[in-house]
This record gives sequence, C-alpha cells and structure tokens, in this order.
Amino acid sequence: MNRAVCLIAVSVLLVRLARADEPDGTSQEPDTASTQRTLRELIDEAVNWYQVLPSATSDTPMKPRVVLRYVNHARESSSGTLVLWLHQGRPEAAATVYDWQDRIYHAFVSLSRDSRLIARDGPTVIWQPARPGIEFMPVPDAAPPSDTDAGRLREMKALSGLCGSTLLGWKVDLSDREVLRLLTKPLYRYESRAPDLLDGAVFAFVQGTDPETLLVLEAVRVGDRYEWQYGFARQSAGALDGRFRDRVVWTAAKDPRAGKVDSFSSPSKPILDKSKR
Repeated sequence: MNRAVCLIAVSVLLVRLARADEPDGTSQEPDTASTQRTLRELIDEAVNWYQVLPSATSDTPMKPRVVLRYVNHARESSSGTLVLWLHQGRPEAAATVYDWQDRIYHAFVSLSRDSRLIARDGPTVIWQPARPGIEFMPVPDAAPPSDTDAGRLREMKALSGLCGSTLLGWKVDLSDREVLRLLTKPLYRYESRAPDLLDGAVFAFVQGTDPETLLVLEAVRVGDRYEWQYGFARQSAGALDGRFRDRVVWTAAKDPRAGKVDSFSSPSKPILDKSKR
C-alpha cells in the first residue's frame, strides 16, 4: 500500500470511529487538508511512544518538548517534528519524529556529555547509547560569556553565524550534496539549573525546514571561569559535515550503524498499528 492510500485509510478509520454513534453510520472521505491534520495528530501522539531517561537507574522519564514542526517533500515525508528531552533544563536527547513509507520514525540522537541515556518502549530497552552523541570544542578566540541573559543570547547568535553544515548525502557522486541553511533563531534556550552550566542554546541547519544538523552552544565553567563551547550532532542518516569559519571540524558518515548502542538510532512503528489504539 502506498503512503497516500495508507494515510487516507487512517483518516477514514478515525472519522468512522468518531461517528460510530450516528444512526446511519455514514461518513465521507476526508479532503487533503483533513488527511494532513490526521497525520499531524498521529505524529503528536508518537512523541510519547517512548520514555527517555537520563540513566538506567532513573525512575522518572524526561519530558519531551516539541521545538520545531517541519515538512520535507524532497524526501517524501509530509510531516515531522523535532523533540528535545530535557533534564534539569538541559537537552540530553533529541529526535525528529516523522512519517516515511507507511511508518513513523524517531531519529534519536544523544546530546548528553556522558553515555548514561536510555530509552524504553514499555519494559523494552530500544536505545542505550554507549557513548555521547556530541563532542564539545572550545570556541576559538571567543570572549568570555556576557554577565547578562540578553548579552549571551546576542553572543550565541553571533557564534552560530560563524558555523556551517553541509548535507553530503547518500550518493557516491555527491549529486545530492546540499549546503544547509541555518535557522538564526535558536530552537531552545537553556533553562539549566546546573552550577557549571551558565547558558546554552540549540540551533538547527535545515533542508527546507527539516533539521539535518544540530548545533549546540554552551557557556560552561572551566576552572574559575566560563567559556563558550560548541558541538554538532547529526539529525539525518546522510553524511554531514560541520564547519567553523569555513574549516571542517566535524563529520558524520552516512548510514550510521543501526542498533541500541549507537548514539544515533531510528526505531519505527507502522502508522496503522498506532492509529487503531
């Protein structure tokens, strides 16, 4: 069944369930707009399919926060959302939740500075990265972070503008190579309560509006002072690079190894199975 037929079938099923108490039980096929709304509702529901915890010994899952909604018709995904899982105000994990080929995927990536994260589907562990998903580097020649919130936000926006990222794609001939566009407004500004973390923000490099690379900036304590550090994280299975002042400082190979222990993982479930719940 192709994706269009699948989505119409899902929409018809939901409409019939909503009208089951009507005397004649009649319903009409939804138009395109209502089909899109139904898919968005399914993806919103999918945000909570999995529980992400800061460690295997934690009892309380982190709360997901939706920070971006997007579409990517170039890759046949008509609806998607970017979610962050926060622990003490800092994002520890991220995922794009999107539809593709009759399934809904979670493209998880670790943003943690350690490797204690764990994600569960009920009692089943579906992701437990064995290493951090991001490597932080000091921002070269950066002035110390400002003493004010507004000043640090201006500094983070300026520092993000010194960075870049390219989607190197999947093809051997690099014909799908694309320089990604920076969203200049941060997707999330930290609300950290950690004593050694003064401030931070998450930015995105996008294809259209689809985030392919994340840029994380943090003002962290080093010794008796704070300094700016930055790191890139993949949000695509395609090959990527990250640059600072046009110098490549980070790369990510295409098709990362699937499995529970990788810092990037994409579990999925069929759309129809979830719509019947």
